Amino acid sequence: MREYRIGSVMRELRKMAGLTQQELSKDICTQAQISKIENGEEYPSSITLYKISKRLGVDVNYFFDTVESPRLDYVDAVKSLIRQYIRQRDYESIDHIIRKEKKSPLFQNPVNKQFLAWHEGICMYHLNKNKEQALEKLYEAIDYTRQSKTFYKEREIEILNSIAIIYHEEKQFQESAELYKQALKHLNSLPQVRQENIKIRILYGLSKTLADMDQYEESITYSSRGIDLCISNESMYLFGELHYQTGESLIKLGKIEAGKDYLEKSVMIFNLQRNDKFVDLVKSEIQELLV
Repeated sequence: MREYRIGSVMRELRKMAGLTQQELSKDICTQAQISKIENGEEYPSSITLYKISKRLGVDVNYFFDTVESPRLDYVDAVKSLIRQYIRQRDYESIDHIIRKEKKSPLFQNPVNKQFLAWHEGICMYHLNKNKEQALEKLYEAIDYTRQSKTFYKEREIEILNSIAIIYHEEKQFQESAELYKQALKHLNSLPQVRQENIKIRILYGLSKTLADMDQYEESITYSSRGIDLCISNESMYLFGELHYQTGESLIKLGKIEAGKDYLEKSVMIFNLQRNDKFVDLVKSEIQELLV
């Protein structure tokens, strides 16, 4: 059982780090050995376990400590709560959690430190309006796990997206658009994306930024890609916002009827999602068009 649980901990840490079995095994052992260790079919040698722990960014004793007292569920629960508060834009609650957990032994490996630093940077911007400090913290977060200057892992791309959002908020649209395009390029180069919502989020942010730069045709290109991705994934994530963004850009191009059609569809979507705030916003926009 001890061997199996070490393998289970290894699997969880590997997934949290965004690594494949092949990436974890490189220059250490074979991918097949990693698979056997994770499935409890093989016990790693002390040298192998030491090298794996270094790649995963934890002390080798972490495996044994966790076996004696499993704690990954707690880390996942904290992360889930922080993401929930992000959706609610409750930055004060996030800041409180980060202050509490920052020195916890559970958050000292690079992956978990990165997660806290990522959200700490977001809080720095929204609570203190300190752009430079926030950006410094976000780039620091990327560096916790980045192993290549040309390759970004999924979590690192998410942080890049957060940086692009700050530039957009600061009305530095050119810098924002460039970062969104970089994030999209890095995401497309990944062999596999575990969370398709990341791509939808980047497409929406890029479309919105381009519209603010009066580049409406290009904005529609990206918002349309986002809509298509939502449909193919059977996802409602940002579906209404992407329709709204497309409608706005079409109207700016003088394509009033087509734009109104997209805005009306966004109202229907927001109604289904019970998002009254956006329903009222879009209805107000349509009323202005009819005047």
